[in-house]
Amino acid sequence: MEKSTNNRSTLRLTLLIASLLGLILTSIFLSRRSVNQIQETSASIYKDRLVPTAIIASLNSKVYQKRLLLESYVLGKTDSSGSFMGSTINRLNRQIDSLLVEYDKTKLTAKESDQFTLLKQRLSVYNQLEEEIIAKRVSQPKEQQTLFAGTAYTTFGQVAQTLAELSSLQLTVGERLLNQSRGQANYMYVLTALQIGLVLIIGFSLFWQRY
Repeated sequence: MEKSTNNRSTLRLTLLIASLLGLILTSIFLSRRSVNQIQETSASIYKDRLVPTAIIASLNSKVYQKRLLLESYVLGKTDSSGSFMGSTINRLNRQIDSLLVEYDKTKLTAKESDQFTLLKQRLSVYNQLEEEIIAKRVSQPKEQQTLFAGTAYTTFGQVAQTLAELSSLQLTVGERLLNQSRGQANYMYVLTALQIGLVLIIGFSLFWQRY
């Protein structure tokens, strides 16, 4: 009778330990998956948030550089010819186009995609206005200044506003990804605590069975 009782106790303990080991293995699997998710989130923060932010900063710099060059040209602060100014602006435009291509390769949200399309449209309009302004310096200087201070100024403001909107969206999405990463880290802490607790239970069970 006593032997039968001991056998049942051993069987129950074996089943308990097997169940606990199963839970530990499951928690380990979940921990590994959570680690992979954290790695993916970290990579996304760098590739799809930090890199685009740097691209937007470069775009801002190039666009303002063009504006300052054009302002010096229109106000007569430089002796550069129209052809030289045109080639300088074209060089900056090619650099801007390269930055736009790099930005388009990143992962964009729906709002970012809409703003990016709007940015390209407004840049295209502003580039055409630049060409008109450069062409009017000799033949129509007054119209050139009016165009620079009027339509071109408004369009430039729209380009700058769109770049600011894109920069703001980068921060918003980046914060959301960061919060996701923090949530996954907290989840891992819970799984780790669970694993430790299960190991302790197995240890106490074996100790209790032995003594």
